[in-house]
Parts: sequence; C-alpha cells; structure tokens
Amino acid sequence: MPIYFLLFFCWIVIACNNETKVSNSNVVEKERTILELDHAKNFTIEKEGTYTILTITKAWKNAQEQFQYVLYPREEQAPTNYPNAVTIPVPVERIICTSTIDVAFLDFLEATDKIVAMSNGAYVYNKNVQTALKEGRVMDIGGSNTIDYEKALTSNADVAMVYSIGDQASYKKFNEMGIPAVLLSDFMEKTPLGRAEWAVFVACLLGKENEALRKCSQIAAKYQQLQERATRHNRKPTVLTGAVYKGTWYVAGGKSFMATFIQDAGGRYLWEEDNSLSGVPLDFEAVYAKALEADYWINMSSWTNKDDLVDSESKYQDFKAFQEGQLYNYYKRGTAQGGSDIFESAIVNPHLVLKDLIHIFHDEQVEEDSLYYYQEL
Repeated sequence: MPIYFLLFFCWIVIACNNETKVSNSNVVEKERTILELDHAKNFTIEKEGTYTILTITKAWKNAQEQFQYVLYPREEQAPTNYPNAVTIPVPVERIICTSTIDVAFLDFLEATDKIVAMSNGAYVYNKNVQTALKEGRVMDIGGSNTIDYEKALTSNADVAMVYSIGDQASYKKFNEMGIPAVLLSDFMEKTPLGRAEWAVFVACLLGKENEALRKCSQIAAKYQQLQERATRHNRKPTVLTGAVYKGTWYVAGGKSFMATFIQDAGGRYLWEEDNSLSGVPLDFEAVYAKALEADYWINMSSWTNKDDLVDSESKYQDFKAFQEGQLYNYYKRGTAQGGSDIFESAIVNPHLVLKDLIHIFHDEQVEEDSLYYYQEL
C-alpha cells in the first residue's frame, strides 16, 4: 500500500450528462458528488446540495437490506424524497452509545461530551466517560440485551449508534421511539485502516468530516511506516489466535482485520488461506494438529495468566508457544469489570496495535512497559 504523506480532498462529480435532470414529479434532482475514502470499503459518502447521504454497503454478513441515512441542516425541513432512508438533522448534539467502539470514535473526534446515555457502560475504558457514568452525567441504560428503552427515551437523544450482526431489534426499537438509529458496520472491513476510517462516517453526524479525514490520514501514514519497517525482517514467525469457548476454538478469519494485522506485522497467520471476515469455529483437535508448533499465540480470549489458561484445558501446555513463553493477550489496558481498550481506542489507533505486534514478533527483548495494548501471560 502506498504511504500517504498529504491528505487529498477529492470530490468526483457523478453525472450522466451535463443537462439538469427533471423527474416525473417535476422535482429537480441536485447534482451528487462522492467524498473519496482511502481505505474503508463498506460505506459511501455523497453530497447533494446541503444534504449528506451515508450508505452502508453491507451491514453484516449476508445482509440483504440496504441502510441509508440522509443528513440535513438542522435549520431546514427534513427531505421527503428519500423514502427508504433515515433522515437526521445535523449536527447532532445528544448521542446514545451502545458500544465502547462508539466511545472510541467520539473520543477521536473530541466529542465524548455529546454522549448522554450508554449501554454496556461497565466495559468502557475511557476515563472521562467512566466518570460521567458514575456521576450520572451519562445515563446508564443497561446491557446489550437489557436496554431500558423508556429510560433511554428520557435522554432526549438526537441519535442512537447501534451494532447488529443480523438482529435488528435494537435498531428498530430506537427508530420506533423517534430516536434515529445509526448502524455502524466497521467490523465488516477487511483492514484495520478501513475500520478506523469509519470515524469519518461518525464525523458526518457532527459536521467534522474534514477533521476526521485529516486525522485518519495521519494515522494511515504512521501505520504504513510501521508496516514498511516490518518488511525488513526476513523471518516470518507463525501465529495462532483465539482459544476454546464452550467446546469450540474460535480462530480469526483469514480475511479479518486481525489476520491483516499479523501479516502487516511480518507474521504468517496459520489460517491466512481462510476467506472468513469473522471468527472461524474449529474443533480443538484441528487446531492442535495445525498450530502445535506455532511460534506465537495471541488473543486467547479473556485469559491473563498461564495457570488459569492450563486449568481450563491441560493440553494447552503442549503448544510450543506455551512452552517457550510466547503468549500475549490484549488486557494490558483493561478494566476491573473485564473491559479492554483493545476493543475501544485501538479501533482508531491501529498503528499502536501494529507496533505492539511487530515488537512481539521481531524484537528479542519484550518488556511489559514496551507494549501498549498487549502483555505477556
């Protein structure tokens, strides 16, 4: 991938011809332009007059329905010629978050003060949001499956940011209540930089697109410099991910952003030929046969020490990575409730994750204070 040292704002005019179009209803169609993105592939941003049109390419795996949002200036009337889109007056001032990733995007945009309510708040790492929750300045509305919608309604939020892997219950409920729900499908991106660029999607709600593009370009430049550094190492150690959960070992998909992280860090992911974006369920025996001699083992669920890991499955100690002490998990920046900043700020700081992995895979001496998100078991 090329290294970007400058940010280019490129507007491409999409028009079938040079004449003004008039629809059958005599409504003049405004010219649309597309805001170019460098890495994200799963959403588009179009400008049409004073409107910003956000379209999600694929909301989740095998999704058939298209999700579109039309953002219009708060002082104008809501557009009526987008029957299948959710219309939202912007800039938004009051936001409901349902994930720590929402917090990461808003923090990246210096807009955590816009959060008025949150579910899953117990897992938040951001200290400012933690304090706001404790002091009641941000309303706690429960967990993912236990959202108190009546309480959420009292927050007078402008929008609710939600996630879905197919179940639209939360999305539909917020919309039915009159709170526009905005899906974030960053997890469908194949690259860490693509996922980070969803900050631009969120920034459109705040009128901060240009700022987000500039900051994402800076992050990309740092990431690509580290990636280039990793290519200087001839050795490509083999890497295993995941652990057993309820009898099944879930490894990262070969086309997931974690697989990309490993490759960009100069490692060889053992399931790199797999075509999945999400986790791949496997039998213990299949992983045992393929990864017994793996050089490194990372991202082993919630385990933070070797003793507890072995207590859960004695055969773990047969793995070469276990025997040689090459086990690393992402709980260095964790909370007492089990949250981890790897699921929060790392979304918009992929260069820091990459830096950790390069250090783990290629530097002979790895100290606790030399890693940002990861720590040795």
